[in-house]
Amino acid sequence: MFIKFFKSSFFIQYLVIGITGLALWGNAFLNPPGMPLPEIPVPLYSLLFSLIGPMPFLATALGFCIVIAETYWLTRILSYHELVLKNSSLSALVFLVMMSFLPGQLTLNPINIALGFMILILYHLLISYNRPEHLDRIFAAGFFTAIASMFYLPFILWFIFVIISFLVFRAGNWRAWMAAITGLITPFIYLAVWFFWHDEFIVRLLEYKTFFSHILVFPNPFHNDFWILSGFTLLLALWGIMQFRSGPQRTVEVRVKANILLWTLLFTVLSFVYSRSMAIFHPALAMPALSMVITGTLIGLKKTRVAEIILLVYFLIVLLNNLFIHNLWYH
Repeated sequence: MFIKFFKSSFFIQYLVIGITGLALWGNAFLNPPGMPLPEIPVPLYSLLFSLIGPMPFLATALGFCIVIAETYWLTRILSYHELVLKNSSLSALVFLVMMSFLPGQLTLNPINIALGFMILILYHLLISYNRPEHLDRIFAAGFFTAIASMFYLPFILWFIFVIISFLVFRAGNWRAWMAAITGLITPFIYLAVWFFWHDEFIVRLLEYKTFFSHILVFPNPFHNDFWILSGFTLLLALWGIMQFRSGPQRTVEVRVKANILLWTLLFTVLSFVYSRSMAIFHPALAMPALSMVITGTLIGLKKTRVAEIILLVYFLIVLLNNLFIHNLWYH
């Protein structure tokens, strides 16, 4: 029944989604988790951590506001580019539930900040389709990749994703490549000057080298709820991807844009090797693409009862874990 309800996109649907988010984050507002410690070198997140880290309630409130903003923005992008066949709010619900995956994620953290930049990059890339000379948007994609990496360093690998988008769009020429590269290096030029001015350039350069010289280092343990919810989410993702790929035929433009989002799944996996202490947060980078495929699959179903039961069970597991099961296991 709720799949039919969320096939529409009116104020009442978004109000229910907002209430759902408050329910998922309710315990975090009462007992706010601390912001994760910054992984060197992430200058912008380190600055943010120094300002907001001592105020966990504010960090949780800001994290919630960022996730809500990302929820509505992503839904608008999916609808505008017809990646979801109907003007549906269901993608917002799916995205919000998966973004509230574990209690530790319910705060301001490098991943939900980087995810906002990723959605911004997707916005510029999708708009630039059929506009190979739209160099300002291509520059912006490279620029925001660099800015996001200053909050979450592994995100720098997503610049390869930007380049691949040119190949998928068949619009890659030397001007587009130069615009993207210029956008990427511009923030780092300013950062290098700042470090040089404060006589820290060599030290910071060695930090970057050290960071990328170690892979698959996970200092924090993966708890049982992470494995259970990850397994459940992975099954939903595989089902959604298979059904989405075999779904109704769409225009060439929509298929190409959908492929761009599906490429984000690969880069989520590739960049995971550098996630370190952010490993439990890192899967959130896959949520825009998973929201697209799961929503597209659900909207196309004629019989929804089984799917609704599965999604309801998934939601209840996430909700109960966030409210008290996690605390019962580990406190």
